[in-house]
Amino acid sequence: MRYYRFKNICLFLLWLKILLIMPRALYADSSINIKELYRLVQQQQQQIEKQQRQVEALRNLVETQQQQLNHRINDTNKRVNKINKSSNVKVSLKNGLRLNSGDGEFSFRLGGRIHTDLAFYGEDKTEMGSGTALRRARLFASGRLFHNWIFRSEIDFAEDGDVGPRDVWLGYTGLGRYTFKIGNFQEPFSLEEMTSSNVITFMERALPNIFAPDYHIGAGVSTYGADWSWAAGFFGETTGNKDDKVDDGWAFAGRSTFAPYHSKDRVFHLGLATEYRETNSENKVRFRSRPESYVTNRRLVDTRTIHGVDSSLKLGGELAAVYGPLSFQGEYIGTMVDRQEDEDLYFDGWYLYGSWFITGESRRYIVKRGKFGSIRPLHKFGAWELGIRYSTLDLNDRDIAGGKENNLTLGVNWYPNSNVRFMTNYIRADIRPNRDRQNESLNIFQMRAQLNF
Repeated sequence: MRYYRFKNICLFLLWLKILLIMPRALYADSSINIKELYRLVQQQQQQIEKQQRQVEALRNLVETQQQQLNHRINDTNKRVNKINKSSNVKVSLKNGLRLNSGDGEFSFRLGGRIHTDLAFYGEDKTEMGSGTALRRARLFASGRLFHNWIFRSEIDFAEDGDVGPRDVWLGYTGLGRYTFKIGNFQEPFSLEEMTSSNVITFMERALPNIFAPDYHIGAGVSTYGADWSWAAGFFGETTGNKDDKVDDGWAFAGRSTFAPYHSKDRVFHLGLATEYRETNSENKVRFRSRPESYVTNRRLVDTRTIHGVDSSLKLGGELAAVYGPLSFQGEYIGTMVDRQEDEDLYFDGWYLYGSWFITGESRRYIVKRGKFGSIRPLHKFGAWELGIRYSTLDLNDRDIAGGKENNLTLGVNWYPNSNVRFMTNYIRADIRPNRDRQNESLNIFQMRAQLNF
């Protein structure tokens, strides 16, 4: 609009000038050529149009610079807001020390667990050694870096009296529901093994747990859906394997779970897991188990070292159900041992247990991990849980007489709050035969005081 108005005004002034000058020119000098006058008018008009184009170009340049300036101002404001949010650190003491940036890009948690056990053994043929033990004393740090990178570093100060790493890994979560890990962590195998020791129903995992692979150095990936989870990875040896003369073994492990029905207090869980492991260059394996009690170091069933082993294949099946305060859980694990010269071996075990929260709580199920989470008491006086379990382990096959053990366990748990638990277990262990091919039975009474934060 301004452009056309300016153009019209210039043309009007030009023609007005011509009209005023023309009569004087005609009278002053009759020899003036009208064509020359017309040429001069055209030149003047071209100059005006050139100036107008220059003014229009200048106006466009000013508008472009204004837009760039506005964009830079908006970008700067966004960065300032982001810095303000990130500098707004939230601190929480719920379940350990937690630090979270306002923008969710960074987080840090410091926590741990302490499990202290007391056990009395009604011995039969084998001396067990009643007493106390610091079952677990762990500290960990975990968190998130730049939104997509996660980490965890956990050190145990109590297991077998040695200080050593447990979960020590780095993970990436930038591809939707997929999580990638590399470091030292649990192989994905067994519902009871994947469920934290802070929330398992009994003081120790069942007898067949000796087949479940523990922490190994490796790389893995996991994902999940609305009612399923899946995890797999390749693994080497444990962090304690430092013998330079022995080549490491390797393994592939995978686990998948399916919960066709799950709600806050209703769950039906199915799971399958497998691990194939090539032995290290020593070509040997060994399976043995305590009688579901950690204070003693005695293993009443023990294959002792089996030499000439190429590989082992483990298969596990899981079943669990929750109906309000009632829950049931069971697993079967079988292990095939491939020997180089002798016949192959097969060992197996299974367990089944039920629990009842007499105060009305329900076991909390985590769908995307296919395991159970912590208990949250509903009352000021805490939560009370009763449990019963039967487990069996058979380490006898062909020329290997490792023994067979059947255990019946009764348990009572009290959760004063989400961070403290007191446990009491009575175990009736029948070993027929033990690793020395003798039959024996024993009674075990044990207790635990537990703190996790």
